[in-house]
Amino acid sequence: MSRRPLHFITREKEAELINKLITIVDTRGINPNNSAIIMASPDYSATVAMHLAHAWSVEGEIIPIIPVEVAYPSEDVVPYIELMKSNPTLEVVRLKKLILVEAGIIRGSNWKWMLEVLYGMGYDRDDITLIALVENINSREKSDYVGEYYDDEKEELMFYFERFNKHWPIR
Repeated sequence: MSRRPLHFITREKEAELINKLITIVDTRGINPNNSAIIMASPDYSATVAMHLAHAWSVEGEIIPIIPVEVAYPSEDVVPYIELMKSNPTLEVVRLKKLILVEAGIIRGSNWKWMLEVLYGMGYDRDDITLIALVENINSREKSDYVGEYYDDEKEELMFYFERFNKHWPIR
């Protein structure tokens, strides 16, 4: 069995891409008093979400981070949708701006259902900014800001911290 070459994100590359995002994202209208970062897939995206939240702090206030778990490709997405819909922070607090952050966008399917949940809560697309550290050029849903693109048809995305995961089959 041959494996696709890796699009490998080292710790140094991750830091470089985070700094790029801190620089390129239009933060007008993003304020800790009316905004939150929704951290999709915390096990992959915690580092980037933390750095963005701190970098975009205003007057000593950090932008809150709301973790949202997402399904692996082989899992049913419905329980994750219900979990996000019932998130007390999203239910109680009506925020002006949501910044969705994901370390790696491969198919874009998580962006799709997360947007649908937020639209159902009354948010408009103009209220939401999608940010990906790394994104497949063939993703169905495109992020507004991307640190780096790769081609999933030619390369397999892998981060320095990953270990074997039964949910990510080698193809």
